[in-house]
Amino acid sequence: MQGARGGLSRPEQYRTIGPQPPREGGVKGRQMPTEDELRQGFRLGDWEVLPLRGVLRRGEHEEKPEPRVFGVLIALAKRDGDLVTRDELVDELWDGRPTSDEPINRCLSQLRRHLGDQSRPHRYVETLTRRGYRLMQPVELLEAAAAEVAAPGKISREPAVAPWKPVVAGVVVAAVASLVWTLWPPGDFRSIGVVPFENASQDPANNYLVSGFKDELVNTLHNIPDFTVKSSRLAHADEEVTAIAASLGVDAVLSGRVHRLGDQLQIFYTVEDGRNGDVIATAELEGPVSEIFQLQEDLARMVRRDLFGKSSQQLISRTRPASFGAYDRYMRGLYAFDKRQDSGTSLEEAIELFQETIRLDENFGPAYLMLATAYVLLPTYRDAPADEMNTAAISTVQDGIAADDSIRDAANAIFGFVYHQQMQWQEAEDAYRAATSSAVLDPNAFNWYSRMLASVGRLDASLEQALIALELDPTSAVINSRVALAYLWLGDTRNSEVFFERAAKFGASGPTHMMGYALFLFREGRSDEAYEVTREAAQMAGGSEAWIDPVFAALDDAAYRADAQAAVDAAASQDGISRQIEFIVRTVLGDLDGAMNVARLLETEGEVFEMDLLFIPEVEALREHPDFGNLLDALGITDYWRERGCTWTGAGAVCEAA
Repeated sequence: MQGARGGLSRPEQYRTIGPQPPREGGVKGRQMPTEDELRQGFRLGDWEVLPLRGVLRRGEHEEKPEPRVFGVLIALAKRDGDLVTRDELVDELWDGRPTSDEPINRCLSQLRRHLGDQSRPHRYVETLTRRGYRLMQPVELLEAAAAEVAAPGKISREPAVAPWKPVVAGVVVAAVASLVWTLWPPGDFRSIGVVPFENASQDPANNYLVSGFKDELVNTLHNIPDFTVKSSRLAHADEEVTAIAASLGVDAVLSGRVHRLGDQLQIFYTVEDGRNGDVIATAELEGPVSEIFQLQEDLARMVRRDLFGKSSQQLISRTRPASFGAYDRYMRGLYAFDKRQDSGTSLEEAIELFQETIRLDENFGPAYLMLATAYVLLPTYRDAPADEMNTAAISTVQDGIAADDSIRDAANAIFGFVYHQQMQWQEAEDAYRAATSSAVLDPNAFNWYSRMLASVGRLDASLEQALIALELDPTSAVINSRVALAYLWLGDTRNSEVFFERAAKFGASGPTHMMGYALFLFREGRSDEAYEVTREAAQMAGGSEAWIDPVFAALDDAAYRADAQAAVDAAASQDGISRQIEFIVRTVLGDLDGAMNVARLLETEGEVFEMDLLFIPEVEALREHPDFGNLLDALGITDYWRERGCTWTGAGAVCEAA
């Protein structure tokens, strides 16, 4: 009998693990195949299964299941005819997350379709009612010596510069790369989405490492010229790759798993064509945990080749940590920083870890940047004194630039943030422009620049910067909320609704977001929903709710306005209503003098509420107040407009020197 390649007989090419069909179940005492063995390839009935290629082959015909479906097949093959329960599938493929039956059923259905096993009685995958599933054909391993990697040297990976080496289930990456390029030449790719890597060890203690590996990989991929890299915060567990690519707006999708085994790391990755779901490349890297930075850089080079072919371009990060200990603290700090909305102490924990990173490696610039960013956000998340935190942030980035000049441009985001707080508008804009032109693009810089532009009434320009931030970080709750508000301020309720929904999906919260959404609902005539969201925002801000009913009654019937204003006065006298809510409520109630009194607080206390509220449609009446021009003078906005050649159009300031 000829093998699948036509040149080797089955006894020479395959080693049979399980008994021959017909089968009634597993066989006690036999050796089960390991995952590493299976990844080299195996035969299942009429099919040749090549996991490293992501294909099932029968003669000249090939099927390309999505990774999750392939994972189900591997899980079944590891048992080689023994039962696999649904709980076991959930543990192995969904990391034990609560999962309904539908995703499992979908994977089994797709697997049967790929195997041509849809008709009953099934030949390949048997369902054991209320118990699980098992394979009905024997697993026959493909020997490594005669594996599909048959033509090494056609296109080889660059040799690693560190003592670790990339491996693919015991086969060197160079050989696997040869196979990939022989069959899948590089396509026309201009963008890639990187989804969160899975923690294959299932040990929560390693979550920070997996998250940090993915984030630094994204930063390195940003070095590819004329190429867009988008980082997703969502797991996309049950989505087709084409749906993921469409939601991120990318040509390709990169997914992976990181498995820590003691002091060793195994990184499995897959690059898929987002337009048709085809697997472009899949491989595995292995090396010591202490060389994680080098592993990440080598993976970035491999992905670059997966998409574009061989290149001499070196995708090396500008700054490298001096030790694994320092980098480990830095990754832990990043993980804590990203959890700042979910925990009351994670921001403080991040600060301690970034400080410790700097003590271990005083020349590692990124740690200074992140420490400064945490400082400037403390007033927002912990009500820390803004002046003190801004001073600490500026001092930190200055020390960082002195230690590592490569962060100079990116550090301008911190200067821009502080200048914004100080209402030094021209200096803030110059700093933000430098930050958004740096080699390392930080979505935060574009988001903060968007807020600054909105604060001086440049609503169109604000939206442009928010959309750039969205390109870089499309699943950020904060950035989606910013885009929703930017559209809302411009009166585009259709797009605003789209991004409010996206922001909610990604976990957006906070009084500013909620009040913006309440304003959107009110504009749309959905007053009952606006009432509920307003109450939720007031609860979130920790203030009084006594003013809400009178205000909504007055919005329905102007006869109740006096009662509503009295309720707002009472709440404000007890600090029971936030300044931004008070400002909007007084304006829409027609209490323009009261609204102007709140706005004047901006002159003495800094940005006590988002200044873009001065320029939104609901505040049009206040802009006719005789003191409004004086307020803009005091805030430095008039001077900024004059220097920039700005003109108020009724829907924002348009500037000649944009």
